[in-house]
Amino acid sequence: MPSNTCRYLSALLSEGTFSKAAQFLDISQPSLSQFLLRLETEIGTELVDRQVKPLKLTPAGELFLRTERQIDQMRETCVKQIDDIKAGVRGHVTIGASDYRETFFLTEVLPVFRSRFPSIEIEITEGRTKELEELAMEGTTDFSLVISPLYHPQSLEVTELYQEKILVAMSINHPVAQRFPNITGEEYPPLDFRELDRENFIVIKKGQMMNRLYHDLCDRTGASPRVVLESESMIAALALASAGLGVTLTTETLARRAATAEPIRCFSIVPDVPPRTVAAAYRSDRYLSKAARELIQVMLDVAGAKFQRG
Repeated sequence: MPSNTCRYLSALLSEGTFSKAAQFLDISQPSLSQFLLRLETEIGTELVDRQVKPLKLTPAGELFLRTERQIDQMRETCVKQIDDIKAGVRGHVTIGASDYRETFFLTEVLPVFRSRFPSIEIEITEGRTKELEELAMEGTTDFSLVISPLYHPQSLEVTELYQEKILVAMSINHPVAQRFPNITGEEYPPLDFRELDRENFIVIKKGQMMNRLYHDLCDRTGASPRVVLESESMIAALALASAGLGVTLTTETLARRAATAEPIRCFSIVPDVPPRTVAAAYRSDRYLSKAARELIQVMLDVAGAKFQRG
């Protein structure tokens, strides 16, 4: 937990006034003012510029807060390392994950992990791809399940877990599915993305890799599908596609395991789309606890068995 010094200075910086910062911290305004005055007296200089609104840190204040945050991080690392030295693997791990990854990966991982390490508490924080990276960068999560390559590769390390193929999905009654019957018997026969020009399309919202991939395919092929819906969730998008509302991008995992109301038809994509690499991402400059490392190892074990089964 951050020290009071970090918390109080950060609150003054983010809230902009003493009254709002005190309310945010759930303390009285005089207590906050007295704390800052004592701190500035001890340091021998002003840390907060009170002449501007919203309040800002002075250059000395910025340096002091940056140093205090580093000290807090070192203290946190020390506590984690001491915990790891103790007998047994205990502790608390916070994972960042999308609802999709929760449903189709963590439901297989966590029962195995719980059976091996019953003393470790797990907390899951949900978010979209870019948000999950930011949660790992901030240290809000011990690690996040993300797609590699990253938005912020300079700040995070990754452990690659598995790969999943990207497909185009639609109702079996969709005109494109009817136009291209599966004569060869392939599980996912190839379909040129240009065939989807002007077809209704369900797109994953901006901020997720699937959104970027959709626009990349449009740029590469010149196709212009009609975006009829935008969804936060690949699970929801696939369900809507199965109901005949349009075509969507999905993964092989969802194509095989998602329970849709109506049958779907899936195609591999032309031009070729590389498989997505799912990875555990964590801060490169922070200590990754033994509990978190053990959880990543279980993920590797489960992913290996899962994708060997196909």
